[in-house]
Amino acid sequence: MRAPPAAARRPRKHLWWRWRWLAMAGGSGSRKRKARRMRKPRPDPTALLTDDLLVEILARVLYRDLCRFRCVSKRWSALISDPDNRRRLPQTLTGIFYPMPLDPDDAGSQALTPHGYGFTNVSGTGPPFIHPSFSFLPDRERVGLELVDCCNGLILCRCFRFADDHEFHYLVLNPATEEWVAVPVTRRWSTKLQTVRVGFDPAVSPHFYVFEFELNEDYDEDYNDDDWDGHVVRVKIYSSGTGFWIDKENGWTLCMLLPMDFKSVFLDGVLYVIAIQGIIGVVDVEGRTWRIIEFPDPRSEIFPFNRTDVGFIDLFQGQLHFATDGRIGHSIHSLEIWVLEDKESEEWTLKHTVCFEFLLGRKREFGFRDFIVVAIHSDRNMVFFVCGRERTLMSYDMDSWEGHIIRNLGYSEIEHFLPYVPLLPKSLPDCGNQ
Repeated sequence: MRAPPAAARRPRKHLWWRWRWLAMAGGSGSRKRKARRMRKPRPDPTALLTDDLLVEILARVLYRDLCRFRCVSKRWSALISDPDNRRRLPQTLTGIFYPMPLDPDDAGSQALTPHGYGFTNVSGTGPPFIHPSFSFLPDRERVGLELVDCCNGLILCRCFRFADDHEFHYLVLNPATEEWVAVPVTRRWSTKLQTVRVGFDPAVSPHFYVFEFELNEDYDEDYNDDDWDGHVVRVKIYSSGTGFWIDKENGWTLCMLLPMDFKSVFLDGVLYVIAIQGIIGVVDVEGRTWRIIEFPDPRSEIFPFNRTDVGFIDLFQGQLHFATDGRIGHSIHSLEIWVLEDKESEEWTLKHTVCFEFLLGRKREFGFRDFIVVAIHSDRNMVFFVCGRERTLMSYDMDSWEGHIIRNLGYSEIEHFLPYVPLLPKSLPDCGNQ
């Protein structure tokens, strides 16, 4: 048998050091792993918060952020999903109040108010989130009830329940909690008091405000054009915090003509209202700050949109947005969405534009107010509008460029739409509830 080579017979002392190094490394790794197992986990700061305190914090975030916070932990997900807590957490656009068709047979299965308003979910499915019969009101308050405005879950109504048909008072309702309060004042109807708005921002204050704009003259059959043009001469502002009205003279530098059905926006104690002259009037809750913001400049120099055309304002994630009917070229109508990124400035930024032909999937001519924006989603890049004689309610997603038909609302000559976001966690201040 042949002897092994000399190199094979040489003692391999270096292998011993290698084995020792591996043993030391293995031992060190074992000790590290054991130390890691014995080490206490780093405490979660939110674990020190009670459930009530954590829910109170979550109640102050945006709805979109709330959806993301479900992924933080099982505890957060359980708190957000809990039915009792959901009443205290922020909500999003749920539905739209709309005037019902003249023919009762067209009302379908939608809920109907005694005064001719229906409610439809923006999802287009399921029973109405709110039944606008407002059955929680006493019968005497439901007589002659008229929807006027809606802001962050509160609905402002006129109630003509007095012996004199021209006398009324205001009610503020929270349909989600079935609470209501009567504003302590009785008015006599006149064309001076057509434009009234409610302002409410639960993130800033638990109190609401009623803005009553008084016009310069009553309209009657003997009126003179030189004496009456319907512009604002003063504003009365009611605060549920003080329980009193204040009376202020018009502080706008221009004669403001406020349409009765145009939407307003309330943000940080300031009311934004659209005027017919193609401007936005701004007034605060104390009647001290008065500003005017111009509509954004039209993109088309050939056919700019008429300054008396309908404009629509709404809030998206705390920023004022403006929607209008623009034109591209000579004959192509388009929907334009503008954003006021800094509410202290007057600089509008064009956010999105899309032609009607793409929105509706067909080409058609639009007459006056054949296309009406009724809501801008508060948390999603989505616009809701009605179009056509049958007032087809549709949604348009600006991110995906997709439009969807929700339902036909039916023909009506009234064009007063109120987007509704439920207000669940708050209670109305008692200012005359009967």
